[in-house]
Amino acid sequence: MPQQANDDITHEKLKAMMEMAALVNSSHERSVIMDHAVKSVCRLTGAEAGSLLLLDEFTGHLDFEVVTGGREELLPFFRVPKGQGIAGWVAQNDLPIIVQDVQSDERFFKFTDQELGFTTRDMIAVPLRVNGAVIGVLQAINKNAGAFSHDDLKLTMAFANQIAAIINKADKGQPRTPTPDI
Repeated sequence: MPQQANDDITHEKLKAMMEMAALVNSSHERSVIMDHAVKSVCRLTGAEAGSLLLLDEFTGHLDFEVVTGGREELLPFFRVPKGQGIAGWVAQNDLPIIVQDVQSDERFFKFTDQELGFTTRDMIAVPLRVNGAVIGVLQAINKNAGAFSHDDLKLTMAFANQIAAIINKADKGQPRTPTPDI
């Protein structure tokens, strides 16, 4: 890749991280900031879609908070049962992961794809942590060209840290309301 293209990519990533840092300290609503963060992760990793799921502290399920890339109106009504799916595995094990062939991964929770008529091919999933505790999972889904890289994973992890700080700041002392099972 020519040097100019590398410089442009680095500049775009740095600009996005600086925007996130400014948003963390802004007075914007938490949902606006989280939506911006997920869209930035998708843009910078070249992902078709992305999502942010938060752990329901009462049930252990993961609830979709932010969804990009299509079917946004439906996915917030879905949840991933405790410990299921790749996101559930990431939340339980507190480990980031790149899965290059999601459909053949035994951890994949096929229900969501089936219900939405979506095909998840590959993904990055990273935990959101506050004070060492996992509070959710950030996902980048379906790389538009090529395969997700270790650099994509590191970038997603950096955004996850920023998002976790936003959630912690907004929720300080306020437990999230549990979502009913659907």
